[in-house]
Formats: sequence, structure tokens, C-alpha cells
Amino acid sequence: MNKMILALAVMGISVAGLQAGTVKCKFPVIKCEPVWKTVIKKIPHQECWEEVQKSPIKYKASELCEASGVVVAKKCIVTKCKTVYTSVEEKVLVGYKNYAKCGCNTFYKVSNCKLKFIDTTINY
Repeated sequence: MNKMILALAVMGISVAGLQAGTVKCKFPVIKCEPVWKTVIKKIPHQECWEEVQKSPIKYKASELCEASGVVVAKKCIVTKCKTVYTSVEEKVLVGYKNYAKCGCNTFYKVSNCKLKFIDTTINY
């Protein structure tokens, strides 16, 4: 430790100026940009169609004779449906990028709303 202080003293650096600390500052926001996120929504809807199906009918032999013909099948119309999803892209506002300037450096903070000031802690 003594060697380090001696080396700093030789280099002309003040030992008292090397104390570490923090400073809290408020910087005014100079620019604010919205931050958007693309979200894909899936919207369900029904697609329906009709199908003709044949279903066998069991008749007694006596009924077939009275009908004077042979009944093989009865036609049925069946409506079938399935759920189909349509994808829709939508941009959603997720926050704001607030810019401030400290000397030559520009920095930003993302927040849910527009800020007037950015509170920062500077360590030195």
C-alpha cells in the first residue's frame, strides 16, 4: 500500500483526489422515441363445408318387394367444420427511449412513459 502511494506521489497525482464516490444527477431529456414491438395475433374462424355421405339402410325383404325396386343406400348431407387461424401482424407500443446528454456523451433510458428528466448515479 505504501509503495502504491509513493508511486502515485512520484507521478504527481494527488492521493487525496483518488477517493471514490457517487453523485446523483438529473439530466433533462433532449429527445424521446417510441419503441414498437411486432406481435403476431392468431384470429380463429370456422371453415365449413358439406359432404354427401351414403349410409346403408337395412330394409326387410317384404318392404323391398312393395317398393318394387332395390334400395341400396340413402344419401345424407353432413356439414363439417374446422377451426382455422389467420395470422395478423400488429405493431404494439411497448415504451419510450428517452435520450439525455452529459458533456459529449449521449445516453438513454427506456421507460413506459415519456420522461422529462433522467435520474442517474455517477460513480467516480
